[in-house]
Amino acid sequence: MEIAIGYGITGKGMDVPSLLKKVQAFVTANNIDVQLLDAAAIVNEEHIRSAVHHALRAKERKSMRSSALGMEILMYASGKRQIKDALAVTGVSGSTDTIAIVIVGNGAEKHLPALLAAVGAQAADARVVGGRKALERLGIDARGATEKQLEDIALEHVALLDIER
Repeated sequence: MEIAIGYGITGKGMDVPSLLKKVQAFVTANNIDVQLLDAAAIVNEEHIRSAVHHALRAKERKSMRSSALGMEILMYASGKRQIKDALAVTGVSGSTDTIAIVIVGNGAEKHLPALLAAVGAQAADARVVGGRKALERLGIDARGATEKQLEDIALEHVALLDIER
């Protein structure tokens, strides 16, 4: 299964319902799974990759908590068992100004530029993610942690969702 991760700058005040309609149309037209996350709630790209792999494994084992792979990715990235809580932590909102885009499916990488354009986001690099502040947003105190430890903490946070069934 191909996985592509990209980042975009949207600017504050985006119309989330309109954005989600555009994403759904793109998903339907291209037969892929997509999830948008608030990049400020993501520690680094490995944090997202881990969430995707855990969600794909849950789908394979038929143990997903939600009915959609994208929502499962969001739940793992947030470390929250409830969709409402996951959306509050890592979901996009009107105050989101940078997004992380996850595409899962055939040709995932080639779809990334078109999806960024479809949602009106300007491409950005991984420096837009939240790092240490993302852990705070996830409810984790990481004072004194090194950069490598930040990643390890985020990966553990993702993995703990499997244990807390």
